[in-house]
Amino acid sequence: MWPSPPVSYVPLDAGAATEAEVSVSTVAATAVATGHLMLKLEGYSRLKARHGGNGSYIESSASKVGGHTWTIRCYLNGSKKEDAGFVSLFLHLCSDPDAAVVLAECEFALVRHQGTPPAYAHQGKPSTTSHGLRSDTGVYGGQGGTCSWGLSRFISVEELERSMFLRDDCFAVRCTVTVVREQTVKEKAVQPHDLARLGMLCKCDDDLCKRHHDRPAETFLERFAKLCHYICRGTV
Repeated sequence: MWPSPPVSYVPLDAGAATEAEVSVSTVAATAVATGHLMLKLEGYSRLKARHGGNGSYIESSASKVGGHTWTIRCYLNGSKKEDAGFVSLFLHLCSDPDAAVVLAECEFALVRHQGTPPAYAHQGKPSTTSHGLRSDTGVYGGQGGTCSWGLSRFISVEELERSMFLRDDCFAVRCTVTVVREQTVKEKAVQPHDLARLGMLCKCDDDLCKRHHDRPAETFLERFAKLCHYICRGTV
């Protein structure tokens, strides 16, 4: 298959570019706080007898991260009927769920016992793995928003019970919480490369900038010729 030609922008004519008013805004999502919550379940067999029904959960004590209060909710037999036979884990927002919208990333992991070998870490996969590491991102709170976000099929009960994470009838879950803040900032000055992306001509006084814009865009054939030259000679 032939590679796709590079995207090019057709500039407006000089008169239109002169009269047009342009503003550029940047929306940035940055992590403002990260914290760790842990829930230890000791006497798993007894807890399973009490909370082993579908939809029944065990909750950790509340902890603050990023100015908000959170708990871990652990369902030993699934949070919903269709998730029976799986352990469900959710990060729950406790503080003023209707007052504000909170963007947070949560990563759940089963914690190794002392003396057990480390497992290969591979996050973000929907299927179950032996180490039980999972990650997700959710929007919490706000009018009509959810207060809990997580993984309904974190690990199967069968896999947990034969894994190295359950030892002496106990296991532990760690949740890493990262609170993210989204901010919109209007740029004070429009940069030449942003004008180019808008398809507008840059009225720049700087000689280097002028030479950059006066240089014609590379065609598809020129790019292909450079690629062939690189393959044959091993250099550009």
